[in-house]
Amino acid sequence: MPLLTASRSTRLFALTAACAALVAGVLIWFNATSDSRSEISGTLARAAWKTVEYRGVQIDIPSAWERSDMSGCEFQFEQWAAPGSPACRLEGGAAFYGSATFDPFHGPGVWQTATTWSGYAYAGDYAVYVSDTDRDLVQKVVDSARATR
Repeated sequence: MPLLTASRSTRLFALTAACAALVAGVLIWFNATSDSRSEISGTLARAAWKTVEYRGVQIDIPSAWERSDMSGCEFQFEQWAAPGSPACRLEGGAAFYGSATFDPFHGPGVWQTATTWSGYAYAGDYAVYVSDTDRDLVQKVVDSARATR
């Protein structure tokens, strides 16, 4: 009987070790691939703003804006917008586009469309595009775009 108990203990230890190794592997993989998403890197002096960083580019945005879930969209890119905003089209918020494939109609800066203000600036390898009904907000976010690497 003691041999059977030792065998059960050995199997339980092996199973526990395998589970721990699997969890550690998943955590290592997650940390290694997490650079593809932006993150909040700090807050500004005013609590109404926060700084987000995406692949070496930082922008200051309103603290209420959230990362949009682009998983169901035809084109997927990093986008931050007000809660409840449509994810697959930018109707207020900021988006990071690869500057090599960004094809704007206007030059950098801020301009008015029919119902909103829009603008963009280049920073690092990205064009940061911003849209909102508040011109000053768009200008502030566009002006805040900066490369960190």
